[in-house]
Amino acid sequence: MPAGSAIAKPKPPPKPPPPELTLRTGTEQGVLRRGAIKIAVEAKRAKKVAVSAVFTVDGYPDDYVFNLGPKRQSIRDGNSQIVFELSPRQKEVLDFAIKSCRGASLAITAKTEKRTGTLKAGLKLPDDC
Repeated sequence: MPAGSAIAKPKPPPKPPPPELTLRTGTEQGVLRRGAIKIAVEAKRAKKVAVSAVFTVDGYPDDYVFNLGPKRQSIRDGNSQIVFELSPRQKEVLDFAIKSCRGASLAITAKTEKRTGTLKAGLKLPDDC
């Protein structure tokens, strides 16, 4: 081998895209009626996903903050659905927020083997607010 030649290293494979998150229950009343928050996760080249969320309900004088998860699930055909069941206390606080026309929001994080995806979404208020 000549002294001045360089050996080319093969390029590493590209990282998979971060998981895409979609909030399946978009209204406060829908979450309260079902008693759960549903999140769809779409991830390519991943076998498992761990999802956690921070559920914040606007309140007076302070907001109510609930940590949901982490919930782990396998991914089939690139898609998975995560369901966070609400506790009686979370339902009670959400019901009060609906009656007093206060908002609620979610900050969701999904981690696969190599990437992390995030979503910040607010739940829609009832029409009469």
